[in-house]
Amino acid sequence: MKNRIITAIIIIFIVACPLAMGGIPLEILSLFIVATSAYEWAHVTPRFPKWPVFIVPVMMASVILARYVPQHWLFVVYTLTTVFFWTLTIFVEDFEISDGFYCIAYFLILSLIYRTMGFLENNHYYMLTIVFATYGSDTGAWFVGRRYGKHKMNPRLSPKKSWEGFAGGIVFGAVLSLVVSFLYLSQVNTLMNVILCLCCPLVAEIGDLSFSAIKRYYKVKDFSNLLPGHGGILDRTDSLLMNILFCGILVTIFM
Repeated sequence: MKNRIITAIIIIFIVACPLAMGGIPLEILSLFIVATSAYEWAHVTPRFPKWPVFIVPVMMASVILARYVPQHWLFVVYTLTTVFFWTLTIFVEDFEISDGFYCIAYFLILSLIYRTMGFLENNHYYMLTIVFATYGSDTGAWFVGRRYGKHKMNPRLSPKKSWEGFAGGIVFGAVLSLVVSFLYLSQVNTLMNVILCLCCPLVAEIGDLSFSAIKRYYKVKDFSNLLPGHGGILDRTDSLLMNILFCGILVTIFM
């Protein structure tokens, strides 16, 4: 527990500046997440030690490229990356077709997230709303579930989650993010911000279970041990990443 608390404090200090400033500091944090998540995503597969060494760098590079290429080249990047991982099993004996589809899944999910981060870096107040809604939900679910949790939500994926904690997390995350966002409400689209406050706590729970499904499938507890007491970067950002995807949908609709 001591290591968990110390790590949590360090994480808060590290991410506070990028979240408050946006721009380049948030871009650096985004690149760090892209890089570490590529390794963690690959690392949980039992076949990872047999993969060619260039796989993880290609995963990272393709995600970054998909954001910065001109719009009319985007189809080319998505197609070439998909075909590359899809057909690599033809040329590399120790890289199976399931490995290829797993890498394609990473590229698709993280490239969409990283593209949305481009918007959030220039509009970092929305990122604050997402963060408070996400981790408010996580905190509320933990406390309510610990005190009142009796009905298991999905024991197959997350044995400790309860419906009581689920409800408590949604309410706490929504209220917290709504209250905090009053500090910068004039800087954001009010309707979009309210939708984020109300929906992100629910999406956060879905994100947590979705990433848990990956870990349960590969029979691992955490994506890595990079953060003592917390697991890996993906273990700490799973709900946040799903909410960034959700934000990308709203950006497309409202902006």
